Amino acid sequence: MDTVDGNFDFKSSTYSEVAQLVDVAERAILERGIRFTPQSVLHKLFADARKLDRDWRDSSRSPSLVTGINSVYAEKIARIVTDLIDAPGVEEALQRIAGSDINLSHRLKSQGKDALWELSLLTTLLRKQISAELVDPPDIVVELQMGSYAIACKKIYELKSLFSRLRDGAKQISKSGSPGVIALNIDDLLPGDHILTSQSPKVALDILSRETKRFFQQNFAAFDRIKEKSCLDGVLISASTISDISETSTRLNMTTSFNFYPFRNEGMEGDRFLELIRKLSPTGVIEKYTGRVIIHQ
Repeated sequence: MDTVDGNFDFKSSTYSEVAQLVDVAERAILERGIRFTPQSVLHKLFADARKLDRDWRDSSRSPSLVTGINSVYAEKIARIVTDLIDAPGVEEALQRIAGSDINLSHRLKSQGKDALWELSLLTTLLRKQISAELVDPPDIVVELQMGSYAIACKKIYELKSLFSRLRDGAKQISKSGSPGVIALNIDDLLPGDHILTSQSPKVALDILSRETKRFFQQNFAAFDRIKEKSCLDGVLISASTISDISETSTRLNMTTSFNFYPFRNEGMEGDRFLELIRKLSPTGVIEKYTGRVIIHQ
């Protein structure tokens, strides 16, 4: 089974920009009629983003690390909300996010975090000018040159459930009637209290990508059990973490990596998967050689 390294999706914003973004996202949530209470975790995250901006402008105050981390989470969620203001069919997912424990440092199962992964991937696809929408099943359907393509979004909280999550994802794709891939998020398998430190965004992405590769290699048997499913072209594995990057103006950032594992490199299956990868990384140059496929950014 070959691999495609597609490390991307890094953005650094000022604290003022994050506070403004949070204001826009909160208005959008309220205008959609989504229940959003002062007791919710999301309200706390948004409040901390505003607090960090105030503390940073007031040189007499020293922002706490927790406030800084919560601000990064607030930015991630607010950016998704604002990007999807006009997207159809996202209200249920937004309600789950607004009403659940979506503190991304907590290693607990959460419907809100499941919904956040779906909307996060949808946002990434739309930012890359890929036609995509929420459809159940599978979770997301994109339009490629070769037709409709299904993406089943699965988030894993413990290793023992990996195969069952992959199996469920394959069933969702089969029910959709279109070929596709499983998009697996492994954030909650990473240490919740860990901050990735690096000099540059590229180094941070490479470190995170290596963790994803290690996860795949150590759990290869689970992926190998589903690779013969005719509807499945492969698996996309995503990981995100808080990163402290010395080159950026705001030291705390969210770094996200995507790694791709095609089950077949030839025929329509391989062509479809590579088309999706090219659309996600239009500047990438794909090299093929025996036993491996690499995409350079």
